[in-house]
Amino acid sequence: MKKATITLMLMTMALLVQASVIDGSFYFDDETAWIGRIYYNSLEQMQEEFTEMYPGYLPEKFGGLKANVDGEVLDDCLCLSTCDEQRQLVYKHTSRGVEVIGTYMGMAMQQEQVNWQPIYRMGEWISPDDMTVRHNPLWATPIQAKNVFRTASDNAVPDAASRDRMIFKPHVNAVKFNKQWQDAVGYRYEYKLADPGIVKKMFRGYTDSQIAAIVVNHKFLDTHQPLQYSRWLYGEPEVTLGRSENSYVWQQINQRYHNRKVTSTKWLATMGEMSVWLVDFEPQANNLLASLIVVKEGQLEEAFDDYAMISGDCERTDDGKPMHAWMVYDYGEYCEPEIMAIMHNTYSNELEFYIRQGGSECNRYYILRERGPWLVKISECSESVLE
Repeated sequence: MKKATITLMLMTMALLVQASVIDGSFYFDDETAWIGRIYYNSLEQMQEEFTEMYPGYLPEKFGGLKANVDGEVLDDCLCLSTCDEQRQLVYKHTSRGVEVIGTYMGMAMQQEQVNWQPIYRMGEWISPDDMTVRHNPLWATPIQAKNVFRTASDNAVPDAASRDRMIFKPHVNAVKFNKQWQDAVGYRYEYKLADPGIVKKMFRGYTDSQIAAIVVNHKFLDTHQPLQYSRWLYGEPEVTLGRSENSYVWQQINQRYHNRKVTSTKWLATMGEMSVWLVDFEPQANNLLASLIVVKEGQLEEAFDDYAMISGDCERTDDGKPMHAWMVYDYGEYCEPEIMAIMHNTYSNELEFYIRQGGSECNRYYILRERGPWLVKISECSESVLE
């Protein structure tokens, strides 16, 4: 163990003995979103400190915290916690960086007052200057027969007319802005591939319902390289994560999720020595969990741990499943994510996964980025599928 880490842990243990967070209120809103950006930049450091304090455990959720520490009021703190809230660390940010100040002990607070967020959402408060966020990739659904690709956005997109490239998997082709309008869905923008003959080549083997392309300005490609990969398509045999040939990965799954029972696995994509899998876990009393895991060269490298927190009075189906867990009317079943592109962010030297997740009432589109042992969500939008 590094000397600096040992020193940090000794200081942390001393703090935990001397000062307890005895009261506080949780929050994160638009006005305090900048706090999340500060902590996001230190997420890997905080993860290392958390696992040093609690060996074998990763923080699974977080909350903004106004904390009363032994009578001293501290604003803009952050609490990291395991899902069961049995292991927690509280941090504050200073001019020296992010520092541990103790554990959260506000046991008098009511559960419904705590605004916890899953750890994957930490990335949603990153700086607008981030290379990916700055370009604001637009998601486009196709009508291939007409060479029409339509995007929807809650907010106006100032540079919509100047976007000239479309990405799907590793394919990049020129597009032309066609028109725009506004309706009940929001702001709509329509594009056409500059060469209509490219449509069949770009989306060979895919129906309209299996596609969500990404529309950007050509400058986006200065820092993002779309990569070649293969993905599962509806109708193909489903491939599961075999235990015998992936014994070490299964050992890592058992360690990371503390032997939580796995109910199913499914292969989603492969790129060279890297593969992506969807892992569903047995429900627990207060939460559901589905994880998108990334295996590289026989090891579990990172995961998108998608927890759905369940309250005791939530609406349930006849067989007892929560009616609205991850999405509206999902009936406690996890909607399968589909990877539309994998890109190498050459500016930060990290992979990004561009994902569509369908549902009964809407499609969600989001971007996941590697961050230590996690994939964190750096962007998300949704589009209604109701007429």
